[in-house]
Amino acid sequence: MSLQIFILGILCEGHRHPYDIKKMFKQESLAPEIRITDGTLYYHFEALTKRKFVEKMMTSREENRPERTLYGITELGREALVEMIYKSFRSFKEVSDLYPCILFIHHVSRERVVGMLEDCIEAMNKKIRRYEKIWNDVPPESNEHPIVLNAKNLQEHAMNRAKTDLEWLERVLERTRSN
Repeated sequence: MSLQIFILGILCEGHRHPYDIKKMFKQESLAPEIRITDGTLYYHFEALTKRKFVEKMMTSREENRPERTLYGITELGREALVEMIYKSFRSFKEVSDLYPCILFIHHVSRERVVGMLEDCIEAMNKKIRRYEKIWNDVPPESNEHPIVLNAKNLQEHAMNRAKTDLEWLERVLERTRSN
C-alpha cells in the first residue's frame, strides 16, 4: 500500500509518467526504504487504473522509444489516498510504515491525523513499557547466562530504536499541530 500512497500523492501534485516517479525514488530519496522494479511500479499503476484511482492522460512516442503514458489522479483516487493514509495510521506497527503518509499528510484532516498520531505515540509507549517489563521479569540469577547477556544486547537495541521512534513521532505530532 505504501507505494500506492506514494504514487497517488505524487499524482496529486501533477500528471506524471511512471518512470518519472521511479526516478524520484532513486534521485531524490523521498522514500529510500522502498525499492521498486519496473514490473512492480507498472503493476501498481495498472491496479490503480483498474480501480479508477488514476487515468491515462496522454500517450506519446518518440522515435525508436517505447510509448510513454502520462497518468493523472481522479477524484476517486484523491479520496482513496486519504483513506489509505488513515488506514496506515490505524494499522500502525512500525514508524517506517508511515513514511509515505507523512510525505502527503497535507492531504488529510489535520485534526483527525493529530488524534491518529497521538494513538501511534501511545502504541509506541506501550511497546517501550512491554520491553521494560520483559527485562524486569528476568530472574536475577539468570542475568549472567550467555544467552541472557546476548538477549540484553538485542533488547537494548530494540529499546533504543523504540525510544528514537517515539521521539520522532512526537516531533511529527508537534509539527502537524503547528502547521
